Amino acid sequence: MPRGKQSGIHYGQKKQNGQSDTEQLIQIASYLRKKYKIQVKREPYLIFGHDDKLKSITDTVKRNQTIKDVTTIKNPDLLWIDKYGMWIIEVDGAVHDRKVEKTIKRNELFRKNHIKLIVVNLADLKETNQNIYNYIDAEILRIIKTK
Repeated sequence: MPRGKQSGIHYGQKKQNGQSDTEQLIQIASYLRKKYKIQVKREPYLIFGHDDKLKSITDTVKRNQTIKDVTTIKNPDLLWIDKYGMWIIEVDGAVHDRKVEKTIKRNELFRKNHIKLIVVNLADLKETNQNIYNYIDAEILRIIKTK
């Protein structure tokens, strides 16, 4: 990415082929801001240490930046923090059906850090004819009720 911001590609993340989800993420973030009155970050970087504990959240990671005690850098789709804690929404497309093990590890890492995770599987929504916003609302309510 220009503007000095480095993508996850420099950290082993494969470049996305096919349709970009940027427009969809902007629409979801806008919906969340309006409905829940929250500040949503789109594609921030989460820095995890050797113990898999979240160390920091940042908007940029420079290619030549050396971070001591870092094992993992994740780049979730959407993130916000409210009175219930930290939330992440991951919008998973077809690539996650092929990279199941990596997706499971990602989800476990987030949950191990007490992050409220909502995974939106686009294929599942299409198959069940669900509206993405209704699904997100239902997941937010479900997670709040279980806490």
